[in-house]
Amino acid sequence: MPYIITSLCTNDGACVEVCPVACIHTTPGAPQFYIDPEVCIDCEQCEIVCPVDAIFKDIDIPAEHGASIEVNAAFFRKNKAAVGPVSFDKAWEMISAAHDYAQIMGMAVTAAVVDEAGGPIAVGRMNGAEARTAELAFNKAYTAAAFHVPTAELVPQARQPWLRSLAISHRGRFLPAGGAIPILDGVTIVGAIGVSGASRPEQDILCCRAALAILEGHGH
Repeated sequence: MPYIITSLCTNDGACVEVCPVACIHTTPGAPQFYIDPEVCIDCEQCEIVCPVDAIFKDIDIPAEHGASIEVNAAFFRKNKAAVGPVSFDKAWEMISAAHDYAQIMGMAVTAAVVDEAGGPIAVGRMNGAEARTAELAFNKAYTAAAFHVPTAELVPQARQPWLRSLAISHRGRFLPAGGAIPILDGVTIVGAIGVSGASRPEQDILCCRAALAILEGHGH
């Protein structure tokens, strides 16, 4: 049951700041923000912070704002690009870039690239990286793909009941620890890169950024 933003929206933006899955978007000149019904996880954070009470669950929306359901859906049909996942060759280039950076910094890591649904595309473990880093890198990437945000942003919310419940429902694959970044094409997620093995999460993140640099100026 996704949340819906109605025409009462004043473009305050508070909802964007609290959304844990980055499913709230707009475009220049648009009269309001919009919630992607395919991404919304029904966490109610946006409804709580909305200063003008413009957000409702789709099943609770007042009759006079019923058209807002289609307005939200239509916005994403128009603005979400129809793109495929990262190709295997490109994923392997990203992993190699992450490994190259790690080697320069004297680290041994595992890097994993997943598609938009969290399915594995490629995983690479450097010589010297611990075996468990393969699972950790994948879980981080899976989490970034599911939430559409860098996993470092989820760390402060790791003990929240809603996030713990989601972790259980996803069989423990959610890992709210720094070291994964989603791969986006506009407002469309096409995958995520996760890294594990460095001594600090910040170093894993830098490996991810080195991997994402492969995509700069190139198509996915």
